[in-house]
Amino acid sequence: MMSIEITAQARKTLKLLGDPAAPLASPGLSRETVEELVEAAGWAPFHRPAYCAREQGVGVVEPWRFTMLDGPACRVLLSRLSEIPKPPGKIANMLAVADALLLVTWLPEPSDAGKWEASDFNMEHIAAGAAAIQTLLLAATARGIGNYWSSGGALGTQDAFSMLGIEESDVLLGAVFLFPEPPEDAEAAPGKMREKRSPSHAWARWAELG
Repeated sequence: MMSIEITAQARKTLKLLGDPAAPLASPGLSRETVEELVEAAGWAPFHRPAYCAREQGVGVVEPWRFTMLDGPACRVLLSRLSEIPKPPGKIANMLAVADALLLVTWLPEPSDAGKWEASDFNMEHIAAGAAAIQTLLLAATARGIGNYWSSGGALGTQDAFSMLGIEESDVLLGAVFLFPEPPEDAEAAPGKMREKRSPSHAWARWAELG
C-alpha cells in the first residue's frame, strides 16, 4: 500500500475521450468497487451537519451526496444527453469510455434569495464536499484506477438532475469519472495544471510572531 504522500503525488488527471457514436462495450468497474471508493470518501471531515439533519431532523448529517453510475449506466446517460438543452461537449466523449461516474453534490443552507449564499455554513459544506472528492480520488489512485474531477458541465443542470433523481436543491460540486486502461481508439488528455505546480515554499510560509 502506498503512503498517502506517494499516493497524492501519483494522482493525476486522466481524461479519456472516446467516440460517442461507438461507446465502449465494457461493463466497467463492479458496483462493489465503486461503493468501496465512496465509503472511503465518506471519511472526509465535515464541520457542520447538513441543514436537513440539523434543523429538520431528517436525512443524514453529511453535507454531500453521491450519485453513482456504473459503466452501462454511463452509456445510457450518453444516449439520453440529447434530452438536455445544454450541449454536452466533452462530457459525451468521457461517458463513451468511463468505467463509472460519480456526481458529487452538496446541500446548501436555505436562502430567501432562492440561490445559495457564501455563508460560513455553505463554505464549510463546500470544503467538506471537496475533501470527500479528494479522498475518493486518492482511494481510486491507490487502486490503480484512472480518475478525472470534472466540473460537470451539462450534468449540473436541473434537466440532468431530474433525469438522475438528484434533488433540485442540490448543487453539483464535481463529476468524477473513473476510467479503464486507455483503449487504443481513445484519446487520453492529461491535466493542464500538473506541470505548472509551484514548490510549496511559493505558497506556504511560517508565521513570524516575534
